Amino acid sequence: MTDGTANLARFDHLVVLMMENRSFDNLLGYLYENDRPARFLGRGEPTFRGVAGSPGLANPDAGDPPRFVPVGKAPWATPEDMCHPCPDPGEFYAPHVNRQLYGSDAVPADISLLPDPAPMSGFVQDYIRAIKSQELWDGVEPSYDHFRVIMNCFTPEAAPVVNRLAREFAVSDEWFASVPSQTFCNRSFVHSGQSHGFVTNSDYLKWRGNTAPTIFERLSGALGPGKDWRVYWDHQDILPLTRLIHPTLDHEAYAANFRSFAAFAGDCAGGDLPAYTFIQPRLILDHNDMHPPVVLNPKVHSSVLAGEVLVSAVYDAVRTGRNWMKTLLVITFDEHGGCYDHWPPPLGATPPARDPAYPLEEGFRFDRFGVRVPTIFVSPLVAPGTVIRASGETPFDHTSLIRTLCLRWGLDPLTDRDRAAPDIGPVLTLTDAEARAVTPDIPPRPYTPISAGQAHEGLLSAFQKDLAGLVAHVLGKQLPPHASRVQDFFDAIAAE
Repeated sequence: MTDGTANLARFDHLVVLMMENRSFDNLLGYLYENDRPARFLGRGEPTFRGVAGSPGLANPDAGDPPRFVPVGKAPWATPEDMCHPCPDPGEFYAPHVNRQLYGSDAVPADISLLPDPAPMSGFVQDYIRAIKSQELWDGVEPSYDHFRVIMNCFTPEAAPVVNRLAREFAVSDEWFASVPSQTFCNRSFVHSGQSHGFVTNSDYLKWRGNTAPTIFERLSGALGPGKDWRVYWDHQDILPLTRLIHPTLDHEAYAANFRSFAAFAGDCAGGDLPAYTFIQPRLILDHNDMHPPVVLNPKVHSSVLAGEVLVSAVYDAVRTGRNWMKTLLVITFDEHGGCYDHWPPPLGATPPARDPAYPLEEGFRFDRFGVRVPTIFVSPLVAPGTVIRASGETPFDHTSLIRTLCLRWGLDPLTDRDRAAPDIGPVLTLTDAEARAVTPDIPPRPYTPISAGQAHEGLLSAFQKDLAGLVAHVLGKQLPPHASRVQDFFDAIAAE
């Protein structure tokens, strides 16, 4: 057992909110620009690993000679500022993430042939390519002022909820996505410790064959209905993504485990939380998941501020609920989504299986981690100003959540990856006498949602098209190949 495992018995409810497509540096890189954390837990030097205090961070463009684009503070005063980077960066394992980390589209499958650490040198080059690939860019060569936004990182004033929560409670500056790629595979790792060999969202229909066991079934078998788990999701998405990529959850026995997010605050107030709660943001219509937009236009959406409102609502519901004193809330992100991060992901991740029963898509061996993502821990037993890393050689990744649940409730591991993962018990450092019954108010910045009409005219990202296609397929419909707007999705669902 890892250090702090005994602490796991001190909470009865683990709540996880997983947002979309932001790197650690993008949201928290300036968290401790002017001071330092109160305490460090785990391995490594006691220095916060943000961009502040790390001079010389830059990426070259593709010029000859190359021009180096430095890290900078992202503008944040206007609604449009809070939608950057725009357009949406690339996030496929190949070519995008490979280019971002190693400066090359194709890299060896054998990790012994990779540079270690990764140079993290190709974000600008890949973003220039991403801009040019956008249909609405009309073939115009992107300017320096446009592509430099990929190197911009928000300050605490821009996103006060996630930054203040990270300071008032705990944050890990060494939590990595499980896979250096997209949403579906990383969200699959969160709950099953594998992605059936997939490293891309598309072809999305393949995910209906992802029938590996999940932590949900394990919890149901151990704790029974009502006490086991629950997924809260926004019903405007029509079907929950968690169930779509884990079709074993389609069983009618789990119908009551899926509940509208509108019920979450009331369930917290009534003390009706199960052992494990997973919260999905709204992912399609006027999404509040912090995912960067396809393109800026008069119908601006995809704002970080919309996500801040959601994070604030979840935090307030948990801290004012009857279960607060026995709850651990984790706020994290599925993957970096192409946003700049300077800290190299480690090699040597444990593959889910030594001899997998499924083919490995694009030859990826699942033996290296994805890019760092923001991960915040909120609990009455978490001391302010804490920065936590794993104590051993294996860092935190999304399967640390599985490991934590398995140790807390005496469950067997799902895969070799989650068996090797460190748990998050050490973050609970306060004694019962020190437990924080009083918690700070952390309001979000003012945010005005777009109108319903504007939301329906919003352009679908590649991720949203895959999700919309999955929803349509399960409902016996078909998303047309030309679908580009949110309204196209709803028209397909309504079609006879």
